[in-house]
Amino acid sequence: MKTKLSKLKKMRLLILGAMLVSSCSFAATYTAVASGNWSSSATWGGTRPPFTLGSLDQVTIGSGFTVTMDSTTTLNGLLSQLTVTGTLTSTANSLIVTTGTLTGAGTLVVNGLTLNSGGTFSFTGNLTANTLTNSITSLALTAKATVNQTLNLMSAISVQTGGTLTMGLNSIVNVAGGQLAISGGTVSLSSTYDVNYITSSATAGMELSGSGLRKVTVNVTNANTVTLGSSLVVNDSLKMMSGSLALSGNSLTINGKLSGTGTFTGDASADLIVNTTGGTAVPVTFTSAGQTLNNLTINVGSGNTVAVGSDLTVGGTLTLTGGSKVDVSGTQFTLSGNYSGSGSIMVNSHSMVTINPSSSITNPISFSGTSMGDLIINPGSGNTITLGSSVVVADTLNLMSGSLDLNGGNLTVMGDIAGSGSGMIFSTSTSNITISTPKSPVGSLTFQYPGNVVNNFNIMIGGAGSVKLGSDMVVNNTLAFTTGSVDIGNNNLTINAAGSVSGANANSYVITSGTGYFTMSATTTASSNFPVGTASYYFPASITLNTGSSTGTIGVNVSAGVYAQGTSGSLLSSTNQMVNATWLFHTNIASGLNANMQLTWSPAAEVNGFIHTGDYIAHYTSGNWDTAATASASAVAGGMFSIQRNNLTSFSPFAVFDQATMGINELAINNQFSVYPNPTKDNVYIANNGGFKGQVNADVVNILGQVVESFVITNSNTEISLSGLNPGDYFIRLYNNKSSVVKKVVKM
Repeated sequence: MKTKLSKLKKMRLLILGAMLVSSCSFAATYTAVASGNWSSSATWGGTRPPFTLGSLDQVTIGSGFTVTMDSTTTLNGLLSQLTVTGTLTSTANSLIVTTGTLTGAGTLVVNGLTLNSGGTFSFTGNLTANTLTNSITSLALTAKATVNQTLNLMSAISVQTGGTLTMGLNSIVNVAGGQLAISGGTVSLSSTYDVNYITSSATAGMELSGSGLRKVTVNVTNANTVTLGSSLVVNDSLKMMSGSLALSGNSLTINGKLSGTGTFTGDASADLIVNTTGGTAVPVTFTSAGQTLNNLTINVGSGNTVAVGSDLTVGGTLTLTGGSKVDVSGTQFTLSGNYSGSGSIMVNSHSMVTINPSSSITNPISFSGTSMGDLIINPGSGNTITLGSSVVVADTLNLMSGSLDLNGGNLTVMGDIAGSGSGMIFSTSTSNITISTPKSPVGSLTFQYPGNVVNNFNIMIGGAGSVKLGSDMVVNNTLAFTTGSVDIGNNNLTINAAGSVSGANANSYVITSGTGYFTMSATTTASSNFPVGTASYYFPASITLNTGSSTGTIGVNVSAGVYAQGTSGSLLSSTNQMVNATWLFHTNIASGLNANMQLTWSPAAEVNGFIHTGDYIAHYTSGNWDTAATASASAVAGGMFSIQRNNLTSFSPFAVFDQATMGINELAINNQFSVYPNPTKDNVYIANNGGFKGQVNADVVNILGQVVESFVITNSNTEISLSGLNPGDYFIRLYNNKSSVVKKVVKM
């Protein structure tokens, strides 16, 4: 078996040798014997070589001879070869190696040298070309090459030991799939030159490393990418015509102009520095898969701008030097790292800004623009974000964690406050907070003590809405109502001594929905007006300190219902004629108090047939609701009613009774009267089981508090007629000069 294989191999070698001998019989060999033109037979001592070398043509230019190409010359034979140990020169024509070999150690000076993928280049001499185009895969360059005008990298060139590549002044490197590398050789890129990436994706090489680099153009169509292999500084201009420039963990510094509609692909290790004087004319836009940077530095001069045309996250440091601006209008911009510099972040109502570092940012962050869409603060518990400007939030303020330090600036919320999150606001007496929303914000305003002081607190909420407080708050100047209310819940809202309240009315006031108090200073020179109420009704109170009274602060809380024991016990307002509210007052005036009190309410808060005659402010003191001189409630602006009580020397719960209202001691008497049948069509019987002695007056009162019938009862069981009344709910008030009770009856 081995013998047969050996014979077959021998036969094949014989056949191949015969073929080579046959081919060589047709090969032409040309050797220069004198200096002169390629086309001159004298140069070759006979027949000149063709300008297209084919088949096995062999051309040799020996040492000491100079041949001038007077036409473009092409190697187009698989085994064709041009050997230059002398000089081959042409100022106007090019040398093309399609197939075959260009070799030698002489000198080549040509207008253009094109090395196609089928050729071989083993020349080690001196090469000078206006244009060098390489398509040979991974060409190992050992020649000493100078490219005066254009280097076309269709495939990569690696400059080997002993080899050099020098780019001429104002030359161009066109990269169309290859890159320039060094493997022991030398590349000289000190003269000014430009680099263009065209046609296809590429990984940048040594072509971007020279000190003479001027313009860089990325024009690789939208589906392709140029990937940086090292950090890049562009001193003249960066033209992003099409495709994307991937930073790939490197730093990109733009010192010149930026133009075009191409994109960038960032990553968590990449840095971008823009030093373009006057800012950039086009936005810096990132691909959807590369909207992340490590550090972003903008240094374009005071008031000048670099726009970001896509969403972007900066995980390292955002640096805005010398008043430079980064414009994130219409994008989602996230700062997950630090902030430095004195510039600003430009926003608009469509911007979403998220600040979520893992530690505090104490260098003030400034914003410019009329408003931003969303502002999300999330630095983590115990950390702080400090503002360097006023902020207007058009959509949602989301305080997820940490603290937002207003740093003397103003905060305006025009959209919503997120309902979740543990973040707080740190404010001082120089900051204004404005809530100007179309409806009630979902979340609350929570302050970090002692940063719970504001200058002006402005309420402008549509739809009869309200903003909730999540902590105590102090207003140094003005609590200003335009529309809507503030709900303090279990927190205290305090107006400082020099402060005031403006614009409060039945639709805009302080809602005391929990245990919190609305507190103001009280003096003997003017009344202190407390625009308080429940979520349903407005119950303002006024306190005037009489001459000689001690002064201090007074807080008011009002809640629905009146209870037998002040704030507990039986619900008196379920059956008695009164205003369905209890006013609670507290004060820091320990002694010497002498005050006049005026309480105001809406008729809608009157219950059980309350009428506006024989009324008084009852004070829960010494375990009972006391009585006071009765008077008629006064009609005031807005369809409200009010009544006053003078010379109070202590504060505790207060309520508005009328003369038919039972006190705590009258509840037992109430149980000694009965009204039947109930409901009734015409007549009812009133049974006096010993509750009252002597003559008893009986008034029938409709739900508007109007007396529609009156009777005098002298018997223990008296029938009265309701036949003349319309069907509905009525109250029968039974009273004499000592007590009164009210019974509800339904007329069918």
